[in-house]
Amino acid sequence: MSQEQASPAMSSVTPAQDRPIGEPVPKRSVWMALVVIAMAISIIIMDGTIVDVALPKIMVDLKLSFTSAEWIVTLYSLVFASLLITFGRIADHIGRKKMMIAGVTVFAIGAIVSALANGLWPMLAGRFVQGAGGAMIMPTTVSSINALFKGKKRIIAFATYGTAISVAAAAAPVIGGLFTTYSTWRWIFWFDVIWTVLVVALAAPFLPETFGEKINGRFDFWGFILSVIAFSCIVYGLIDGKNYGWWHADAGTKSWWGMSRIFWILLVGVIALVGLIWLELALARSGKSRLMSLELFKYRSFWLGDVIDAIGMIGEYGLVFLLPLYLQNVLGLSALQTGVILCVMGGGAFFSGGSATPFVKATNAKTVVFTGFLIEAISMGGFFFTIRPDSSHTGLIYLWLALYGVGLGFASAQLTSVAMVDIPDSKAGQASSMMSTIGQLGSALAIAVIGTCLVSFLWAALPAKLDDGLGLPEQAAHGISTAVIDSAGSAIPELKASPELNRMPRSYRAAFGAKLDEGFTAGVTDTIGVASCILLAGAVCALFLPAEKKRKETEEQAIESTAVGEQSEA
Repeated sequence: MSQEQASPAMSSVTPAQDRPIGEPVPKRSVWMALVVIAMAISIIIMDGTIVDVALPKIMVDLKLSFTSAEWIVTLYSLVFASLLITFGRIADHIGRKKMMIAGVTVFAIGAIVSALANGLWPMLAGRFVQGAGGAMIMPTTVSSINALFKGKKRIIAFATYGTAISVAAAAAPVIGGLFTTYSTWRWIFWFDVIWTVLVVALAAPFLPETFGEKINGRFDFWGFILSVIAFSCIVYGLIDGKNYGWWHADAGTKSWWGMSRIFWILLVGVIALVGLIWLELALARSGKSRLMSLELFKYRSFWLGDVIDAIGMIGEYGLVFLLPLYLQNVLGLSALQTGVILCVMGGGAFFSGGSATPFVKATNAKTVVFTGFLIEAISMGGFFFTIRPDSSHTGLIYLWLALYGVGLGFASAQLTSVAMVDIPDSKAGQASSMMSTIGQLGSALAIAVIGTCLVSFLWAALPAKLDDGLGLPEQAAHGISTAVIDSAGSAIPELKASPELNRMPRSYRAAFGAKLDEGFTAGVTDTIGVASCILLAGAVCALFLPAEKKRKETEEQAIESTAVGEQSEA
């Protein structure tokens, strides 16, 4: 008998080009495969959130400036975005299971290097390797779900996938806080190693091997080069634009040929991106294998889903980046206390992620995504009106975090499903890698937008506060403002405890500390207000997503029923 006849269980789950190779896999193993996929994506999500919580401590221990510390968080995104499309294409050819296991292994090696780092460059080397490993893992997760699950099963699978992302993002701060408070931040990377070992151990027996479109002929080498240049330059430019100037070089930085270095780097990135698009279209016309299938953008569900995902990245980064800075530097909470507070978001995400499936069945995926973004925007607006330089409204912070988690759970549970609904299984690897790449560009844009807004708002608020009744010389006020802004607020506790200030009267010390807290809090709340507006724009965009296609789901179910009937007759 052929493999199709011998495996009725799998014929109802995967098409021929994506069917697992080797022995038939029982249905229960397909659901175990979902567990493996959820664990694989969780480690990527947890890694970023854990590092955010531990960043103030890492800055102190490794003696890093805010700009250097920012690169610990963002270099991962740069490498991730540069290699996603390439590894997604290779995974389609060699097998997604092989690529996932290789990526998890590489990710673990990077975590080991980061755990042992004693300075900036070893830490960046570890993050570089982790970024490469993450780029190998990410495309295999979505494409594997797309291949293994159809119809109503796909709704449940993507809801589980989205819930795993939301819960991982929310639970990671507690894990990071525990390690940072009671041990060392280095254990956040050793935790990565332990988790990756579990993923490999479960992937080997339970994750079926699936394939996408094979590479016919030579590998698209020039497409690979252009994609790396394009996305690395664009991501780098977005990250460091606020540090060097977007057009002309800022004071204290060197210009390149009369312009800021960022201008030239972004120009190279845009030129490379245009060249990449031209090359991929030319290869498509000639019928040759290529790195990207640009025809995927003819599906409104796909390109609009990508846009909404990028918008969501900008808004969501505003919370996970800004709130820990406020809680630790203004309210004086520890990393563990910060993690516990942020974990409230996980409770909301767990609730909404679990209820997303019946919500979709009662309405449609488009409505669920819109509702999620709207709730996120409302909760961010709540932070804008709640956060103050004291702890008098801490209870409301828990409320807004829980509400934000509910919105995050709804949005993340079904956005990927909506974006991938029209994509053929043979193109799923390319589509998922392209969607992830756009998401990483959104992350870099988030860093640029949120970081630039925070710096701008802080410069508008802090000097004015310090000049209000303290009698500080202009030069001293500027120096204090610079120290606070460059350290993203981590200098505030040190300034309050400085020997010079301790020689001042108690009333002056209290007034000085209050002005610092007020100025920093004003910068944070104004930036959160911007993030809230961006999330609201994401909700509006979600209204234009195509409605759920009942006909396609019915056709898929008919195909599955026919396949099962044929196996029974055989």
